[in-house]
Amino acid sequence: VAGTGVATAPIEDPGAYRQTLHEFVNPAGLFMQPSIDLAKQAPAKIVYAEGDNDDVLVAIQAVLDEKIATPILIGRRDRIEMMIERLGLRINLDKDVEILNPDRNEKFEEYAAFYHKLVGRNGVSVAAARKIMHDDNTAVAAVMVARGEADGLICGKVGRFDFHLREIMQLLGPKDKTQLVSSVAMLLLPEGPLFLADTAMNLDPTAEELAKIAEASIELVKRFGIEPKVALLSHSNFGTSNNPSARKVRKAAEVLRETYPDLQIDGEMHVLSALNPKLRDTVYAEANISGRANVLVLPNLDAANIAMGLIRSLTDALLIGPFINGFSKPAHIVIPSVSSRGIFNMTALTVADIQAAK
Repeated sequence: VAGTGVATAPIEDPGAYRQTLHEFVNPAGLFMQPSIDLAKQAPAKIVYAEGDNDDVLVAIQAVLDEKIATPILIGRRDRIEMMIERLGLRINLDKDVEILNPDRNEKFEEYAAFYHKLVGRNGVSVAAARKIMHDDNTAVAAVMVARGEADGLICGKVGRFDFHLREIMQLLGPKDKTQLVSSVAMLLLPEGPLFLADTAMNLDPTAEELAKIAEASIELVKRFGIEPKVALLSHSNFGTSNNPSARKVRKAAEVLRETYPDLQIDGEMHVLSALNPKLRDTVYAEANISGRANVLVLPNLDAANIAMGLIRSLTDALLIGPFINGFSKPAHIVIPSVSSRGIFNMTALTVADIQAAK
């Protein structure tokens, strides 16, 4: 049909046409395709803590259609069956997925003992461990990953971020206690991807922690084949303020420039300076960054979270993430407002990350 992107003539290569049409109707498709292709090469087992959620099930359908993962759903089979029928999905619960119902878990005793062994010194009694293995789907999912029964987990569609994080940190926290766990949120905009850190994890990072957050963000951006252009943001614009917050960001930028002399990194600067090169040149023409920054490292959790919310509220940006760095095994906590497409994208990134680590 003229002007629609939909073919009317016979299609010689249905697979290629399907991908082209997918990219036409979904601008994020082209950007995500390399990660999807990598995930398809060796699909991993991903456990979904909220297996009986509408958006999760719609995402699972796409995961199965694209053959990027073997899903494990935590939830009640009868409820999941009812939801699949209501949503008009084609998921075959006997062939396409595994289901773990915490109410009828054959490995309940093993899971409870395993969980208590890891968290017993954190004030969790034997009885409490048993209750958690019955009531907390994220804890169950984390146990599965810790035991090697799943390769990664995705949770967060329901419930508070900090509740999910607590269980994952206890079971899948970094083995190296000096390792900082941080997060990066990716927003797909018409101008290209924009990465924000740290939107979820570190409340008020020190200069050294900001540098580590930036390092983790740089590694993520590189995995997408993108040249990172990193701006460390502040209310201070290249030395216009000398208060502790400005000095913290300035020091982090100095450490990063010394550590990565070949990368484009600078700060402290205003967000306008980061995203408007012409304006930046009028403030400081010798900045160690050219063009528009694509990685914004914000001074604290409040600033990063608010910035992400503002961009999402005022634009049609698609959120992917937050992508969490530093766990001993792949685990990601999405935010409750994430769409089914966002869950699918997070699955592709998780599986691609698992393959890249092998």
